[in-house]
Amino acid sequence: MKLFDLIIKEYFSLVEYVRKKIPPTNGKIILIAKPFYSILDTNLYIKRNEKLKIYRQLNFIICNANGFTSVIYDKNTKKSTRKIIINYDTYLTLKQLLETEYR
Repeated sequence: MKLFDLIIKEYFSLVEYVRKKIPPTNGKIILIAKPFYSILDTNLYIKRNEKLKIYRQLNFIICNANGFTSVIYDKNTKKSTRKIIINYDTYLTLKQLLETEYR
């Protein structure tokens, strides 16, 4: 299996798993970074940081310019936390492309 296939397959299964627990809002799924990293570490065909770099380049995740996470301010707790933002719109687009027959 090619690396591209592994990346896509893992991304699809990750999004499908996470969206059952956290519903998408405005085309995004926002989750805490540590559990996301644990999920990425289950299949170590390449290192986590390499996966994250690929995810960022392919617009699978949205992050700040300095890293793989985004800092989000919680108005209730008045604290900032590091979160991963999964681009759910990218998932939907890829899924539609894979399911569309080309003649």
